[in-house]
Amino acid sequence: MGEGYVGELPQDPDPAHVVDALTEAFRRHGEQGDYLEGMRMAVPGVGELYGVRVPTLRAIAWEVVRAYRGAWDSLRSIALASWVRGGREHQVVALFVLEKVKMGPRERWTLGVRLLPDVNNWETCDQLCAALLGEALARDPRFMDELERMAKDESFWVRRAALVAPIYLRRAKYADDVALQLDRRTLAICAALLDDGEKYIRKAVDWSIREVIKRRYDLGKEWMLAQAAAEPSRTARTTLKLASKKLMEADQAMFLQMLESR
Repeated sequence: MGEGYVGELPQDPDPAHVVDALTEAFRRHGEQGDYLEGMRMAVPGVGELYGVRVPTLRAIAWEVVRAYRGAWDSLRSIALASWVRGGREHQVVALFVLEKVKMGPRERWTLGVRLLPDVNNWETCDQLCAALLGEALARDPRFMDELERMAKDESFWVRRAALVAPIYLRRAKYADDVALQLDRRTLAICAALLDDGEKYIRKAVDWSIREVIKRRYDLGKEWMLAQAAAEPSRTARTTLKLASKKLMEADQAMFLQMLESR
């Protein structure tokens, strides 16, 4: 097969041989020096790291999908073989490939739940939500029930996934009443985790609130004002202040005034 970012891919989509080709591509395209050290600081706990930029990883994944297009079982096996290598680039490319593999919402959700225990950093967690959990939720609203249970999990990566997966409701095409209920339930998860002591949860709460405000401004604004009136903790106040930046100027000023008066 023709060369590109990956180089020569084998004609036969044998997972071990394809992953070997991916590994060589990571070595060629990885960056050293300040960028690599910056990645280690930005994504702590990431493990093996080649320093390949995300756009290049997407291009690599797309070459694999294009090379074996239609052989969905083979592509899934390639992605899982890459995932178990455990490094940052192997896992992110695995998720980019799985994002393109044809599968139903339940299969996509089940695979996401299966892989989630292997997650040990925010980048992989968020990409897993984009490719699997969030995409499943965007196709079937019933997965919100499971996200609400995940929000109570002992693992903070599972809790983060419960916050990040609803962000991809922006892809959904639900009837307005269904979409409204899902956004309300998303904000309920945010409220439940406002006092979480883990920084990766607080950042995800901020992100999830902002996305609801973008999707449904009035709902987000009223929820923010209700939180300000509820005498939130110091931890919650910090997160809410960050999320308030998505409010219009006058509404943000009102929110901050309420927050400071408590």
